[in-house]
Amino acid sequence: MIQNLPKLSHPLVDDAQYNLLRSVGYLTGAERRDIVDACEFGDVAHIKDKRKSGEPYITHPIAVAEILAGFRLDRDTIIAAILHDTVEDTEVSDEQIETRYGKVVSRLVDGVTKLKSSTHNKQENKAATFHKILTATLADPRVLIIKLADRLHNMSTLDAVRPEKQRATAQETLDFYVPFARLMGLNDIADYIEVLCYRNLDSEMYNKISDKLLQHGLGRNFQREAIHRYLSIVLNNLDLDGMVKVLDNRVVIFRQFFRNRGEINALLRHYAFEIVLDNIEACDKLAYYLIKKYQIADSHIADNIRRPLPGGNQSLTLIYERDNDFVKVTILTKQMQSAARLGVIGAEHASDVSQSVIQASLRNMKDLVDEDCLSEGNPDFATAVSTINELMDYLHSSKIICYSPQGRAYELPQGATALDFAYAVGPMVGNVAVGANIDKKPAKLGTVVKNGQLVEIEVNSHSEPKAEWLGFVVTNKARVEILRWFKDLSVADKQHHGRQALDRALKTYQKSLDDLTDSDWKNLTEWRGLTEKSALFEQISSGTLLPQLVVTRLFSDEVCDIQSQERIDDMTQPQQLIVNASGVELDFANCCHPIYGDPIVGHLSRHGLVVHRHKCFSLDDIRKDNPYQVIQLRWHNDKAIKQSDSEDHGNKIRFPAYLKLSIAMSDEQISKVIYNLRQLNIGVEKVDVRGSDTIIHIVVRSRNHLAQGIRELRSLLGFPNIMRLYQL
Repeated sequence: MIQNLPKLSHPLVDDAQYNLLRSVGYLTGAERRDIVDACEFGDVAHIKDKRKSGEPYITHPIAVAEILAGFRLDRDTIIAAILHDTVEDTEVSDEQIETRYGKVVSRLVDGVTKLKSSTHNKQENKAATFHKILTATLADPRVLIIKLADRLHNMSTLDAVRPEKQRATAQETLDFYVPFARLMGLNDIADYIEVLCYRNLDSEMYNKISDKLLQHGLGRNFQREAIHRYLSIVLNNLDLDGMVKVLDNRVVIFRQFFRNRGEINALLRHYAFEIVLDNIEACDKLAYYLIKKYQIADSHIADNIRRPLPGGNQSLTLIYERDNDFVKVTILTKQMQSAARLGVIGAEHASDVSQSVIQASLRNMKDLVDEDCLSEGNPDFATAVSTINELMDYLHSSKIICYSPQGRAYELPQGATALDFAYAVGPMVGNVAVGANIDKKPAKLGTVVKNGQLVEIEVNSHSEPKAEWLGFVVTNKARVEILRWFKDLSVADKQHHGRQALDRALKTYQKSLDDLTDSDWKNLTEWRGLTEKSALFEQISSGTLLPQLVVTRLFSDEVCDIQSQERIDDMTQPQQLIVNASGVELDFANCCHPIYGDPIVGHLSRHGLVVHRHKCFSLDDIRKDNPYQVIQLRWHNDKAIKQSDSEDHGNKIRFPAYLKLSIAMSDEQISKVIYNLRQLNIGVEKVDVRGSDTIIHIVVRSRNHLAQGIRELRSLLGFPNIMRLYQL
């Protein structure tokens, strides 16, 4: 068939068709003939279209199909890839594709077709397109891999477009498509795309690390071969039948470098290997040997065979040091290796536990999608923007997997509680939850759960949701279900539940409602702008006021009297930066020095509300003994802070931050640093050179402002590693 291919519109198109047909030899003769027909059909449809480089446009979708053929995907996916831009860019209709190639191909093409509306702005059109891709992927995951292959080819040929367009496309891909692909377990293709993102985002940084990799290429190859030989000898000595493969870990090196999580020369001494064995017992035997030989710490051991990663990938991963090199060994079976290549697309080949984890990710994303958001012919663009904002938060959050006693996996954000787990199981469980057993030990509902834990929820059919739960649940699903339950109550019942919640919160201070004086009630109602305390109870049960904050206002050592504002234009007080914190004595913790934009929680103390970073180590004991004293907080969405961090805003709140640079700066470098940071409106309070490091004390407006300063310093000083210190 390859020798008798029809001539198409251009020699470059002929070459593209020839290469594709060489790649689909695994398909039947009839399927290959359909693919040839699709190439001809697409060639005619795109006959007037050119790429920015001047090449015939059809060479792009045929190249996308060739990428997918490397994954040995089916006939429908290959044809859909060839035609993926026809409906969007040509006169071809969905009906023509369905008639010629079938309903499945038509549905896949529709799934990757952009939504455009002249009556909506660019952000709304983009959000609607993302939402459509998400919805279509949940119906058929092949939509995503077509879109990823499309991005992979586009990202590799961005040289012909403007630099601003290159960076915008790379950032969009890194923000949406790469984490989406990883969550779906499509790590192979995500790796290639991620490296191309870095190349197009910042060519200076990309070239710096690329040059280093080339300079050290021979030495790295020598080391890889030496480690490969050693691991092969270990397998032979342990009488294990397996294969050792050197992994290309460039994507990890680039990621660590771009995210400022490692110094170049140290990153170059990282090596990765994959060892494929026959069964789990063999994996355990090899892991036990290496752990014992190299005294590998628990923090460098990840058993994702029993507890798969989000996306369903299973393996046993060890990291150890050998002759000043860091070696990462991924141990897995042939079945795990096969399932890991295609993630959700190859889920039927995965183990039961892996499939359970994949389903957990799918359930969470389905919960984000409003089924009516994009009804046919009438897309709701505003709702799409809201949904995609939630999806972005979800994609970029750190995730854990917890398990029910029946072995079913549930995916939760890091920091989630046992109550979040209960609502992940379902509202019928969450609404009647009274306690939990975590790894068979009794725990309170506010206890933070950890990755891999077994969680059993204790229920009581007569129990009901409590308003104070809104203070510590992390997931949007739990919050929505609690609010929905309270919304359906009568006014009298809302007041009753609000009264009970406040009474329970008062018990923290060994008080009750009966202990509150007329002066206390006047203080509270005036604070909230109310005339009756019954309205205060309604605010508590509606979720607009946490009972924990009411108590903090009453009994903290000092109280600030600042009226609550929904829209805040002049943020000169710390209370005004945090939602629902106005009128509460508030301080920022010195143990972790949170700044605007950090994920935060609040500790309810006798000194008022103390704001901590959500990962602050000093909260561990508090969470263990009194989890309800730690509540979720969020910042006001102050666009002035986010968009204009480098401008002078006069008398605004600023935050101290501390940076540790992996170089000892000279006097000349210090002068340059102070000058450049001040150009960004970042204050420099102190520069302390200590041996081979330098500590800089600075003052910034926000997390974004700080990141801007770090990027400037890295470029100015030759890309040293810069670490934010949370405690001096």
